[in-house]
Amino acid sequence: TMTTTPNDADRTIYRKELMAALNVTSSETIRRWLKSERLPPPDVNLSQRTQGWRVSTLRAAGINLA
Repeated sequence: TMTTTPNDADRTIYRKELMAALNVTSSETIRRWLKSERLPPPDVNLSQRTQGWRVSTLRAAGINLA
């Protein structure tokens, strides 16, 4: 059995991992989804390439990751 800590429940998922989880191969797709508000704005936005979302933010937007 896998145990989860409270940290896992709200860890930050960065762009590359999010792309893999959503089965997206292009950063352009992520950019378009952000623009069209299909994705919520990132919680961590250090640069165009370094963006991260909290799991809770994604869930609140209706995006459930396995």
